[in-house]
Amino acid sequence: MLAVYDPAAAEQRANAASHSANAGAPVPFLAPPPVIIDAVPLSAAAPSKAAGEPAEPWWLREHLFPRLRLRFDLPVHFIAEKPVTATDLDSRQSRFRLPIPDVMRNLCPILSDEELEAASIPREETPAPRPPPTEEELQGRRKRMGKKHGGLPVLVVNLDAGIQELQLTRWESSGVIVIKGEGYSQYITQCSFKAEDDEVVQIWAFRDRTFHYFGVDLCQETPLFVLLTKKERQPAA
Repeated sequence: MLAVYDPAAAEQRANAASHSANAGAPVPFLAPPPVIIDAVPLSAAAPSKAAGEPAEPWWLREHLFPRLRLRFDLPVHFIAEKPVTATDLDSRQSRFRLPIPDVMRNLCPILSDEELEAASIPREETPAPRPPPTEEELQGRRKRMGKKHGGLPVLVVNLDAGIQELQLTRWESSGVIVIKGEGYSQYITQCSFKAEDDEVVQIWAFRDRTFHYFGVDLCQETPLFVLLTKKERQPAA
């Protein structure tokens, strides 16, 4: 019997034989090209700022934090910016006045109830109206006139003047929130601020909170740092 040669069938048989012979042979794997990720370690990344918040001073984390022995990724809170006034520099006034709405909105949330009480700052910006004072209360106020006011101890920081422990407090008589304390006049002079229209000071706050791990304090909580720095002027167009 004569078999008829079929080219297509012969090719199929050859392919099947080749596949069977190479079934145990290793198959080369071509890995995709590596992808380069532009990232920094989480421990070395500064927290992202809120929308509308001004940029931090460029020297804050790289130069100031190492001097204060603070970690690089410490949260920094923008509090306010304000023009320097003549009363801020007046040694007879001896206080730096802070914008009340900005303090209530940006600083109060990072303070504990005990710290707010020490600074005599209410949690709400507009406290409930008080009844008229009695005669006994008026006499008590007169006796307290001239009494030294306390406040919340804070570490005020300025690149020119260094660090000074002062007090953050609210004057109940006027509701004004200020930074004041012993040594204020000399310190504010060393800050080199000027009472000019274009002299604007930015106020920032930061602190290192205690981190607990299995009941152990891994770092000690620092006092509240308040940074006073001149706003960087934009170059003229």
